[in-house]
Order: sequence, then structure tokens, then C-alpha cells
Amino acid sequence: MSSPRKRSKNHSSQGRSLTEPQLPLHIALAWIIDRVFPLNDDCQPVPVYSQGFIANILRIIAREVLEVGSKPGTYVSLRDELDPIIRKETKEISKRNDKKRNRGQKVQEEFEDVEKYTSWMSSFGDKFLDVAEGCAFLDRLEKELRDRLNYSDDDEPTEFPEPIERHSPIGVFARNLLNTLRKLSFDETTHLSREVAKWCGHETAGPSIHAGIWSLDRRSGMEDSLDKRMKAMQDYQAANSSGDYSNALASLRRFYDYQFPSSGRGQHQHALLNIASFHHSTGGMESAQAAIDEAIRVARTAGDKPCLEFCLSLAQRINMETSSVAYTPSETIRINQKPVSTSRLPEGHSPMDQLWSIKPALDLGEPVHIAFRRIHSSQGKDIPTERPISDEERSKPTKQWRTGQKLDMASWHATQASLWSMLGSGTLADFHEDSALGDLSPWNDGRLTVVLSKAQRAVERAEYDSALSMLLDMSVIQGMSISSYHRWARVVWKILERRCKMHGDQESLSYLSSLQPPSTGSQRQGPGGPQREIGHPDPIPLSEDLSPTKGIKMIQEHIRGSLFKAQKLQSSATPSHLILPHVLSATQLSSELGLWQTYRFGTVILCEVLLSMEGMSMAEKVIKEIDNIWDQVLGGDDFECIARGEMCLGKAKLELALDNESADLLDQAVVHIQQSLEFSTKLEYRSLMLESTSLLTLLAELRSAQDGQSGERDSLADRYMTIKSGDGNVALKEQVKLTGEIVKMVGVRVAEGWK
Repeated sequence: MSSPRKRSKNHSSQGRSLTEPQLPLHIALAWIIDRVFPLNDDCQPVPVYSQGFIANILRIIAREVLEVGSKPGTYVSLRDELDPIIRKETKEISKRNDKKRNRGQKVQEEFEDVEKYTSWMSSFGDKFLDVAEGCAFLDRLEKELRDRLNYSDDDEPTEFPEPIERHSPIGVFARNLLNTLRKLSFDETTHLSREVAKWCGHETAGPSIHAGIWSLDRRSGMEDSLDKRMKAMQDYQAANSSGDYSNALASLRRFYDYQFPSSGRGQHQHALLNIASFHHSTGGMESAQAAIDEAIRVARTAGDKPCLEFCLSLAQRINMETSSVAYTPSETIRINQKPVSTSRLPEGHSPMDQLWSIKPALDLGEPVHIAFRRIHSSQGKDIPTERPISDEERSKPTKQWRTGQKLDMASWHATQASLWSMLGSGTLADFHEDSALGDLSPWNDGRLTVVLSKAQRAVERAEYDSALSMLLDMSVIQGMSISSYHRWARVVWKILERRCKMHGDQESLSYLSSLQPPSTGSQRQGPGGPQREIGHPDPIPLSEDLSPTKGIKMIQEHIRGSLFKAQKLQSSATPSHLILPHVLSATQLSSELGLWQTYRFGTVILCEVLLSMEGMSMAEKVIKEIDNIWDQVLGGDDFECIARGEMCLGKAKLELALDNESADLLDQAVVHIQQSLEFSTKLEYRSLMLESTSLLTLLAELRSAQDGQSGERDSLADRYMTIKSGDGNVALKEQVKLTGEIVKMVGVRVAEGWK
């Protein structure tokens, strides 16, 4: 026998290129070994094939392993050589199986499987038609090869006889290939799948999307793997918190690179789920969709039901953000007093799914009082998950991670608080927020959500300093991530903006605008989606015709946008008939959705527009409309709504008093305007303070002409001049500058990872 010709000895599989030229051939030989030595469920060899058949197959394997042929075997040559031998053996085994069936005897599963595989190489090639299926096959092949070498999970030989003798040439080949497979990284596994597909003659190996995020990086974890994994997770948390998303993704993938021989079997689907969750949180929807699709496939294959629930939950959220809109351009806005159809928002199968569905349901046009059903159904879905684990289940060994989606009561309370706030009940909102804070640690993101909500309601009560102190508390700031920082900063800017707008301080507003990122730098992509920062805002279209309308994505944002547009038109002295459609639309929709706080504020704006209609005599209509909601307005915490409502009532009754010469109505008008002045003073609402003070001064002038006392008129005139001079803006400017510096310093600390 001539000495074998030298083939490449480069067995290194580290690196994207996978330079070992015969690795696809070796994978095929491992598959042949797998087929020729079938095992039962107890990993014991089953004598399915005849000794002569096994000898012929081992002769072919040994020729390729020992490299004694003139040239390496190809996919076609192996298939042509193996198929006649396999078909002949399969025919004999099928005859024996038929005889057993005819006698009514049971045929073992291993003998039935033989009948399915009449061409081993064709079946091998089919497994690499899809790159993801190929990755999964390589992962399973490693386990199958280990079983035939008869290793246990702790790398110790078991008591069963070895199908392959470990120190034989084929055993050494299998052990070397096993070490190679165990060292493949995420990208290398995907690349190898494509290389094997090319070796089998498949030009395209699966979809063209980034399959590198799918495959499991299975590096050897024999040396310091625990320390390396801990360091990788720490690097991931630090990079993610500081907004270094490229390093965060690399560290997350490196965390799953290292695994112990017995502990990594159930990690593949969890690795994919965490990578998909990372991409979703950072706005990479396409990458998240690709990763979660593969995670679902692997979780189903592994039978990991809890992980599959999390995968389906995330897949539903991604699908909602990328495809759902409340109303298309061709639809008429119509609010139905029933839950959103399951065709638009699938029903959640876990408690947290059901709780999460509230946000997209509200965005899609579900009334708030209907959304309360989801609150209670989420609690109902939590009951079955509390079943205790039996002794039998506890005794069974499992390689899967125990997971479950129990209802988070802190989130449950926080969601209830949000719904009660939309309905206009600040007392119940405070109660549920306090209950939520009792269950949350100071550095939990859920705690930040509750604190932000409490601060925004404090601003509505004109408690600006209290709201800022709440947000600037060190327990809230310390250790926050970059995403939490952006949420926190947006609320701080809104508080300062509201106060500056109330003061009418354009200089401070301009300064604030220079401190903030552009409004186009953040966006929500769909119903239920979070507000995300985007690195590159969408380009500004050259013409409005070039940006096609996409309908209404979120109905509540549409309502708030209509009210904002109406107020902007009011400030620019736009004719009333052009403002009315926006206000009427907002009030009608908010009424049907149960957004009573928004409805009451919209009604007050509507009354302001009605009063501005000259010669229409709308005073009685205004009084009637405000009286319908006035008790609820006074019982709420929205001081701006109260102040503007009082002014509307005062102006309407003043108009009627002048028309009817009614002293009683005049006195009532004075009381309303004084109340408006009181609340606008608390709000620091400069324009409303000027309006109410000027009206009171005119009324005081009217009374002084009757009784000759001008003291009240003079004091009101002095107050008017003080407000007009804007002396209070000096302290506000200092507060804006100081707070702006604090926000910038916090941002620097966050970017540094709080080092």
C-alpha cells in the first residue's frame, strides 16, 4: 500500500474563514457513522445492520479518514458508492420487518427508521437546504457523536459498551471532529452550514438574512469559563447601560460562547431569545425578527415550553410594532365599545402578555373602561401558574432552564394607576402607584416609570419644584441606563418647558431647545412600542406630496395632536370655524374612549372657541357645557383646566350680565375671574393672569364709578404692571440653567457607565 498523500493539517476552526478544507467531508462521514450505529433511548447499540454491511461502510469511512485514496471523496462519489450498498441492506431489513408485521409482532423503532433512509447522502444534503436547519443539525451531530463514543455529560466513559472504540483510527477521528465542533462560534457555525451546502451542490443555503445571529457559539468552556462568562455579562450590562450597543451585543454573544459540557444543552433558545430582546430594545426590528423566528424554531425542537412562551410574547410585540395601525387612510375613525378584535391584537396566553396588551389596545382605539377587563384577566391567567411542583417532577433531571411568566404585581399596580389617571381619578392613581413602589427596588426601571408619572401629575397641580425634586433625587438618578436616562430627561425638559410656556419666557424656551436633542431623534414605531432614540432621524421630504400618508398609528396621539393644533391656532388668532373641527374631533373621540381628563380639557378649549365667535351669543351654551363637567373638573388635579374653565365661566356670565344688566350675574362673573386668577397664579400662567387681572381692573373701574372707591382698581392695576414686567422670570432662568447643567452631568455619568 502506498503511503497516503499529505492533506492539509490545519484543523483550526477559529475564525470566520474555516480554513480546514475537508471539514464538510468529515461532517458527512460523522453522519454516516451516526447512521451505521443506531442507538436506542438508553444510548445502547441496536444490532440493526448485518456485520457484512457494517464492514463495507467502515471500509469506506476508514479510506477517507486514513486518506489512502487517490483523491478525497466528494458528495456525488460517496452517494454513488453508498446507495447500492444501502438499498440492498434496506431491502433485506424491510423483508424481515414485513415478516414480523405479518406475524403481528412489533417492529422496533430503530428497524422502522431504516426503511425511511434508502439514500443516506441525499438525506444528509437535504438537511443543509436551509442555513438555520444546517446549524441545528451541526448542534445535534455533536451530541450524536458523543453518544457513540459513549461519553457521559461529565466527559467520563459510561458502563455501556462503545459502538466506536475510542482509541481506534475512527475513534480518534470522531474525537478530533468533536473538539472542532465544540469550538465553533456563532458565525463559524453558520459559515460551516453554508460550506457544507455548497459541498452538497446547493448554490443557495437558506435565506439571505443575517444568519450569523442565529447559530449557537459553542466555545470550549474547560478553562476559566465561569470567570469569562461573568466578565462577559458585566461587560454587556455596562455597555448596554452606557449606550454602546455594538459592544453590548458582542459581549452578550460572548456570554453564550462559553458553556460547560453538561450545562449548555438548553441555552441555545435562551441565547437567541436574549439576542432578539436586545435588538428589539435598541430598535433593530429586522434583526430581532430574524433572531426570534429562529428562537421559536429551536425552542419547539427542544420542547422548552416556558422559553417558547417568552419567544411568542416577543414575536407578538415585534409584529405589532412593525405592521399594525389604528386606522388606515381609507378607514373612518369609529370607536367600538368592546375589546379590540383578536385578528388585530391576539389574546395573550400568559399573565404578562395580557398585561402588556393593554398599551397596544389603547393605541388601537380600545376604550379605557374596556381595557380594565385585561387588568383582571391578567390576574386570572396567573392562577394556573402557581401550581406547586410535585415530588416526581422535582426528582426528574432536566437540562432546561426553569422559566415562567408569573404576573408582576408591581407592574399590575402601575398599569392600573395609568388607567385611573386617564380616567381622571388622581386619588386612585396615587394609591396604585404607592402600592407599586412598595414592591420595587430603588434602581428598578419600573420604579422610574412610576416616579415619572407622579412627577407629571404633580406638574398639573402646579407643584413644579416638588416634581423636579422628585426627579432629581439621587435614588432615582444613580445607576440609570442610557434608555432610562433619555426617558427621565424628556420628562425633566417637559416640566421646564411647561413652566417657561406658562411664564411666556421665550428666551428660556430657546435656551431649553438648544439643550435638547431634536424631536425627530426619538420615535415610537407602533402600538404598544416604547419611545426609542434613533441615531439618524428620517430625512425631511422636499415636498409634502413625496411623503405618503400612513393613516393613524395611535389614536390617543391623534387626539393629543388635534388639541395641540387647536391651541396653536388659537394663539395665532385663527378664525374660529377653522379651529372647531380639531376641537370637536378630539372631544368626541376622547369621550368615546373614556379619556375623561382629556375630554374635560377639550371641552374647556371648545368653550373658549365658542366665546371667540363674535355676534353668535354663545354665552349660555358655554355655561351649559361647562356646568356638565364642572364638578369633575374641580375634583381633578388639572389646575390649567380649572383656571381656563373659571375664565370661560367668568367671561360668559359677564357677557350675560352686561346684556341683561344683572348684578347677580356680574358678581358671579367676578368670583369666577378671581378664582381663575388664583389658580393661574399657582400655575404661573402669565397670559391668563394678565387677562384675568385686566378684566378685574375693568370691573373694579366700573364699580368705582358707581361708589367712588378706587383702591381695589389701583391695586389690581399695580398687580397687572408687575405681571407684565415679568420680574419672576429671573429666578426661572436660573433654575433652567442649573437643571440643564444637572441633566448634562447625569448624561456624562451615564455615558461613562457610572465609573
